Amino acid sequence: MAIKKKEIVHRTKLFGGVKTAEEVHAEHGFKDRCLKCKGPPAIQIRMFMEHDEFVSRSPQLAAAIAASNPDGDHIPCVPMTFGPMVKYSTVTACKLHQKELELMAARAPSFVLVEIDYGPGADKPVIQVPKAAMQ
Repeated sequence: MAIKKKEIVHRTKLFGGVKTAEEVHAEHGFKDRCLKCKGPPAIQIRMFMEHDEFVSRSPQLAAAIAASNPDGDHIPCVPMTFGPMVKYSTVTACKLHQKELELMAARAPSFVLVEIDYGPGADKPVIQVPKAAMQ
């Protein structure tokens, strides 16, 4: 029995040859442009902090967010496996500034969960978990 090879999909076969999957994702998936040069986005990094950690580290900001929330007197959270997390930063960069943004994300404190989104392709979204959350 002969093994059938997977068909190679070239750029000309994607979206009528107009755009690659990465370009379409950058246009529709990432809402912002590059933070430095306003160029087309290639990477997006989101930072999350546990709800209790956020409240203990910055109680005045937590109280201001809870008071200004139109849905009620609480802080909006994202449910994750580690518990409710507060999203407090989203940064987007182009290919030119991608390395710089990755280095800045690597210097994040240990209590911060960093989510890196490269878009479609071989590099699926990667989540960097602090050591304290793993124990």
